[in-house]
Amino acid sequence: MCFHPEKCTVIRVSGRRHQHQTSYTLHGHTLETIDSGKYLGLTINKDLTWTNHINQTIGKASKTLGFLRRNLGRCTPATKATAYSTLVRPTLEYASPVWDPHQITTIRDIEQVQRRAARFVYSCYQDNSPGCVTKLLDQLQWESLQHRRWKQSLVLCYKTQHQMIAIDPAKYYTTGDSRTRGNHKLRQTRVKRDVYYHSFFPRTTREWNKLPESVVESGSLEDFRARVNTIPWTQPHLK
Repeated sequence: MCFHPEKCTVIRVSGRRHQHQTSYTLHGHTLETIDSGKYLGLTINKDLTWTNHINQTIGKASKTLGFLRRNLGRCTPATKATAYSTLVRPTLEYASPVWDPHQITTIRDIEQVQRRAARFVYSCYQDNSPGCVTKLLDQLQWESLQHRRWKQSLVLCYKTQHQMIAIDPAKYYTTGDSRTRGNHKLRQTRVKRDVYYHSFFPRTTREWNKLPESVVESGSLEDFRARVNTIPWTQPHLK
């Protein structure tokens, strides 16, 4: 496989304030050093935060929602709801277990897209009374996007532990013993930096250990999904 040097870049990831500036060359071409870049649809920052990616995701989803509003304004609520679920929500949820935010303001910014979509479905743009959008969401039976990300992260955790995807669970998860008050629980490693504390594996370990044993011991992925759906939503990231 040959790499095109002009399509390759360098991102320096380091916690140090003063980094050693080293240039890299490929086929005689000096690679450009950037602060953030896309990989498999994700925008990766040099500080390993997801601010740029989330902002781009919100912007892209909002533009698509605006397109639907301009072109489907006279359609039925059912058609509008289907259009949102098909064209907008997948954008907001692409690879979400990786970048799932913990900041309340960011979580609310993402939820605002779905709240605007609820107004779009019922053409309810003038009612600003308290709780009006919440009622629309309840009528549509739309879960919060944060709740959906929480379930998707747990499903990915289940897949990893049962070797249903190409990730070695032994590298990231360690099963507990009698000292962890239940064999189904996972050991939590000590984490010093927030960027790692809120990343996928430490975060899902904490959420996994909150699950009832009956859910963790589900015999199949479909059974696990069904049992997770029965758990009351407590908004773990907003505590």
